[in-house]
Amino acid sequence: MEIAQHETTTHVDKSNIRGPNNTLRIIFLTLCLAGLQFTWTVEMAYGTPYLLSLGLSKSNMSLVWIAGPLSGLIMQPVVGVISDSCKSKWGRRRPFLVGGSIIVVLSLLVIGWTREITHLLTRSDSGSLFKTVSIVIAIASIYILDFSVNCVQASCRALIVDALPTSQQEDGTAWAGRMVGLGSVAGYFMGYADLVKLFPFFGNTQLKVLCVFAVFVLMLCNFITCYAVRERVHVDDKVTGSVYQVFADIFHHIWHLPAPIQTICNVQFFAWIGWFPFLFYSTTWVAEIFERNLTEEMQDPVGQATRAGSFAFLIFSLISLSASFIIPLIVTPSDPNAQDTVWFGKKEYTLRFMRWKWLTLPRAWTASHFIFCISMMSTLFVSDVTAAAIVIGCCGVSWAISMWAPFSLLGEYVSAQEARHGIYQPVDTEEEIEMLGVGQTSSSPEQEEEEGGEEKSESPAAGVLLGIHNMYIVLPQFLVTFLSSFIFRLFDTVDNKTDTIGLVLRIGAVMAGVAGFISHRTTTS
Repeated sequence: MEIAQHETTTHVDKSNIRGPNNTLRIIFLTLCLAGLQFTWTVEMAYGTPYLLSLGLSKSNMSLVWIAGPLSGLIMQPVVGVISDSCKSKWGRRRPFLVGGSIIVVLSLLVIGWTREITHLLTRSDSGSLFKTVSIVIAIASIYILDFSVNCVQASCRALIVDALPTSQQEDGTAWAGRMVGLGSVAGYFMGYADLVKLFPFFGNTQLKVLCVFAVFVLMLCNFITCYAVRERVHVDDKVTGSVYQVFADIFHHIWHLPAPIQTICNVQFFAWIGWFPFLFYSTTWVAEIFERNLTEEMQDPVGQATRAGSFAFLIFSLISLSASFIIPLIVTPSDPNAQDTVWFGKKEYTLRFMRWKWLTLPRAWTASHFIFCISMMSTLFVSDVTAAAIVIGCCGVSWAISMWAPFSLLGEYVSAQEARHGIYQPVDTEEEIEMLGVGQTSSSPEQEEEEGGEEKSESPAAGVLLGIHNMYIVLPQFLVTFLSSFIFRLFDTVDNKTDTIGLVLRIGAVMAGVAGFISHRTTTS
């Protein structure tokens, strides 16, 4: 069976990233992830309370939030395969980034104004019909939102791999992690503010105003990225395949993953069995600890417990954001040709002196798994909110590395593979990063020699490899969902005093330890 990767491919025109210096160029390239993360934070923070307010039962809530892993399992590899062979004049990734963003915007607006839309359809504001229609519209919107968010995310990640040379993959993915952190913190802070009081003209509920801000932030960030990045046009002799061909291509790559990519995916699979319980239940775990230490005279105990859990997670987000800026400065780049860390084009800001020579990116990733494992195991000894907040805060360091290391290692592999096929990229100019494709030459032999022939990282398989990598991230979510449900049902029935959430967190810690050992064995070998 012939698949897309085996076809002859060429590229026409030049691709570049606009910007006055290298740091700003990478910021423009990765800014789309900040807008996307802000949007995702709004959905995660307000989706469940909003659906409950519409009348959806808690027992049916899991059927709604299965949309997240389901969309990641399907959309990212599919978008990766299709975009790998996209021949649009706008490039391979940007058409999907823009198209997915438009659907995200429409879904957000429908979610924010579900009641008003239902009123137009049913001509009523209450009753069983109104309740049923509003729930159906909200659930459909969340499913569409999750699928479109994964389309945008797949495009953003693949664009970073495409646009940067091997020597800048670590720097690019480090900034991608920072953008994710900035988007999360901004989303949490906006959620805490009384937006209805500050911006009443955007809506009469907190969710409406947040949806408007999410639309604005997403479109602004994506506009900057799409304007700054000019992709090369992809041309090949292959006729666009059928749906069967797309899935055949995906399964071919799954069964024939290169060994380094398979190792990264294996580590991610076990690591995310640990991360998903933390992301799902950590705030509830803190709230339960708070409730066990309640005094009778305290007012609004439920609200106080919820705020305690939210505060611990805010600390986690702030530490993660700080670590995403600091840790990449002390990690020694894997590529010996990587440039010194120079921010905003100023030589006096060169930060090479901060690097620890022994701390490579694979070693940092390995350490992050063990830090997370130890932190989650320590939940067995935590009995007060302060200690719980410290434990969760420590996980922020591991999270920052997890949002950087695997994507960087994957991007470096794709870049190195592409270099073997004879594709080169010139060094950065003062105004833009330029990439020359197959069939292009530089203006003169002297210029080509001067440019040094740095490898270009664009690969026909970049999109599908990132999609398969994401499958190894979302599959554990299904496993964790069923496992945690079984544990809650078993222990909550037999012994109500059992710390069931702590037990789930510690099972995740064991899996994180497995990920650490796999990563360590690969690093030492």
